[in-house]
Amino acid sequence: MADRPLLSAGERQWRSAVTLGWPVALLGAPLVLSLGRLPLCGFRHLTGLPCPLCGGTRLCAALAQGDWAAAWAANPALLLMLGLLALQTAQWAMEAWTARPVQRWRIHPSVWRAGLALLLAEWIARLLGFW
Repeated sequence: MADRPLLSAGERQWRSAVTLGWPVALLGAPLVLSLGRLPLCGFRHLTGLPCPLCGGTRLCAALAQGDWAAAWAANPALLLMLGLLALQTAQWAMEAWTARPVQRWRIHPSVWRAGLALLLAEWIARLLGFW
């Protein structure tokens, strides 16, 4: 443990903020949806086309209510990316708590690239009418 460098106070703070921001975003989604027909997606509002993240608010609201099927229906690729982000957030939480970087179970950048490729492929399939 002692051979790993300590994180700076700023690094620990942003890791803590991300860790604490998850519950706020997840639980706030149903509230946002209850406000009515707000243009939540600027891209869709301007172009009439969905963006790769469209359905994200409905996805979070469904997760907050424990409805995994509705979350999957809202945007399946984004649900997988949120799962990956949850793992990353757990790592950041551990780093914020211990003040040391985690080395053993780092998520490799190629996993993030594959997730992004999946998200874009799903978006293109939606635009072409396959989804």
